[in-house]
Amino acid sequence: MNQKAKKPSQIAMRFFYWFCRPDFREEIEGDLMEQYNNYYINYGYTKANRLFIKEVILLFRPSIIGNFNYLSNTNTMDIINQNKRLVTILAIAIAILFIPLIAMNLSNDVNWTLFDFIVVGVLLVGTGLTLEFILRKIKTLKYRIIFGIILFVVLFLIWAELSVGIFGTPFAGS
Repeated sequence: MNQKAKKPSQIAMRFFYWFCRPDFREEIEGDLMEQYNNYYINYGYTKANRLFIKEVILLFRPSIIGNFNYLSNTNTMDIINQNKRLVTILAIAIAILFIPLIAMNLSNDVNWTLFDFIVVGVLLVGTGLTLEFILRKIKTLKYRIIFGIILFVVLFLIWAELSVGIFGTPFAGS
């Protein structure tokens, strides 16, 4: 018999190790493995794995999770600051979109359609989320600055092409 086939889903086990409190882990893991072996004997490998995954998912509840600090190696303040940045990104995108909306009410020179607002909104939010990704994943300040500048140059070029058509593509505004 293939020894590897007797092992339960490794993804489910990693998920279990991630959320389970360390002081509960050994006992619960023993019970899970015993249940998996029973499923394996009675139903075979495929169904045993499905039932094992179901058991692990059903364990995901507050009494097992306990203190949420077990779920993360990061500091709580880091999480709060990252969420503040996301809210700031969305607020800036909305504020920029209000500029043409207000200008449309004050002058006839600005004439945006709903499609224009959607495209610019996607462009701004996408750029903001990409910047957030850069800030979270790139640790060196030098590379953060380089990638940030590249990102804003690309944003400017796309915006300029959509508004006045500096490259003459079919997407150019007139």
